[in-house]
Amino acid sequence: MAFTDNQHIIYEYPLQERVRTYLRLEHGFEQLNVNRELFQQQPDAFFQSLFSLSDLLERVDIRTELSKDLDAQQQRLKQWEQHPQVDRQALRTTIEEIGDCQQFLPDIPKVLREIKDDALLASIRQRFSQPGISGLFELPQLQLWLSQENELQQKQCDAWCQLFQPIEKAVQLKLTLMREQSSFSDMTLTSGFMQGSSEQPLAMLRIKVPKESSVYPVISGHRQRFTVRFMPLPGVSNTQSIQSVQLEIARCAQ
Repeated sequence: MAFTDNQHIIYEYPLQERVRTYLRLEHGFEQLNVNRELFQQQPDAFFQSLFSLSDLLERVDIRTELSKDLDAQQQRLKQWEQHPQVDRQALRTTIEEIGDCQQFLPDIPKVLREIKDDALLASIRQRFSQPGISGLFELPQLQLWLSQENELQQKQCDAWCQLFQPIEKAVQLKLTLMREQSSFSDMTLTSGFMQGSSEQPLAMLRIKVPKESSVYPVISGHRQRFTVRFMPLPGVSNTQSIQSVQLEIARCAQ
């Protein structure tokens, strides 16, 4: 997800591998939804997004990872119910949302099987996995399918996308909770470089930088230690800005 407003850019960096997968899936779902809306103009982009998402989900055990993370999150929220100043109604709603997502997680293999067994998708998937530019002359079955009424094409695209919706909802809920449960703190870097550490395992860093700084962060690290170095846009010299960078940083816990 792109976090940008008129004044700031928020950069995110995962410090755990499964969070990296969640962010990739989030981006993949965004691409799929955008390309579904633009299907009549760019059908190739839609199928590329669909297959990329399927490939990623087939490579990782997202069902197990999400189930563990959502269960841990649910247990923490239940503990907060006893806090006198908590909004119990909002908390209960979130707990129920987590429960709804958990019910669908066991169906992920079934969803992937439906995509894999779809006759049309199976007949064109290999061509889309090959590098380079292809054309409809290589996929006459797709050319025939695209000659159908637009309404029929859109109905089928919507059906494919709906298969992914429970997974998308679960991933988005996990990332939203992670983002909302951390807060930004102001910092000023006089050298454009910082190191940080945490006794509590971290899952992700979020760094908010003013657009006018014209620099971006290069981040590396793991769940308990990280470094951030700011760089100008490639091809642009901006040494003065790098020497003093105003930013806000949020350390997102697991």
